[in-house]
Formats: sequence, structure tokens, C-alpha cells
Amino acid sequence: MPQPLTLQESLHAVLSAPSPTAVWELRGALRAADAALTPEGWALLEQYHRFLTELTTRTTSREYSHFASLLDIGAVGGVAVQNLLDAAETGHLWRKLLVGGLSEGLMLAAARQYVKAWEGELTAVYEATTWVLFDALWQTSAALQPELDAARRRELVESLLAPARDTAVSGVVKAALLARLFQILLVVHLRPGEA
Repeated sequence: MPQPLTLQESLHAVLSAPSPTAVWELRGALRAADAALTPEGWALLEQYHRFLTELTTRTTSREYSHFASLLDIGAVGGVAVQNLLDAAETGHLWRKLLVGGLSEGLMLAAARQYVKAWEGELTAVYEATTWVLFDALWQTSAALQPELDAARRRELVESLLAPARDTAVSGVVKAALLARLFQILLVVHLRPGEA
């Protein structure tokens, strides 16, 4: 049996090469670190595992390779994670997440728009996942920016999820965007100093 990954190694794997196995490893590393994730983060981790499992079981290896290559384009490396954690300390986390997440989503859409694969069968997966992410983004926004009015909060959350609900956007781009949003939310829900 291989040596378990450290929390840092597991987090890096989930952020740079997400897979159900990587999320499984992260769960074990988080448990070994004595719950270094908020309760909302644990629920997100479960949903992220479910999402990646659905993708891997319903796609061919070629299609999954396209998905993985999209994630590689916008992979959140150690420096990006550190910047987000530093932003949390200075109170600018939510703004950086929105700007960075939206910028990466648009970059992914522009860079690989030509990839049109496995649309039909996964529509239900994307819809169910956007449903989960809407609530997670809403709750995170409410916690980090309580002064934001509900109409503006809805506008921001809807704009982040819009490409995933757009029928003209390829499934590969939708999958990459949704995975990226899970990654961002997981980083937000890590308890400072425990990762």
C-alpha cells in the first residue's frame, strides 16, 4: 500500500489534477489533520467527489483527457493558493475569488471553445452541480460580504454560473468551470493555519 499523501500534497493534487482518487486522498489527509475544513467544506468535498465520479464514469478517456487539459490551463498552483490565503487575512478574499474565478472561467471558455464533447448525457450532471454550487457560492458570499444586498449577490453568483448553464458552451468547458468553482470554494473553507 502506498504512503498516504500529506495535506499539502493532497490539496495540490486536487487543485492541479482533480480526480475522484485525488479528492479521496484529500479527505483522508484532512481527517488526519483533525478536520481542517469547515462543515460547509466537508459537504462541498463530498459534492465535488460525486461530480468528478459522474464525469469519469460517463465519459470516455479521450473526453476526460480534454477535461483534464482544460483544468491544466487554469490550474491553481501553490502560489495562487497562497495568494488566496493571504487575501483572506487582509479581507480581500471574496473580491479576489470573484475576479480570479471569473477571469479563469472566461479564459477557459476562450482557449478551448472548439472542444465540443459529450454534451447530452452530462446535462443533468451540470444542472445538479450548478444547483449545489449556487447555494454554496451564496452562503460563502453572505459569510464574507454580509453587507452585499441580495439582488447584487444573486447577480454575482448567477454570472459565475452562467457559462455552466449556457447551452452554447461545450461540456468540457462547463466541467472545467464547475470543477474550478469547487476548488475555489474548498480553499475558502480551509481553516487558516491548518493547511
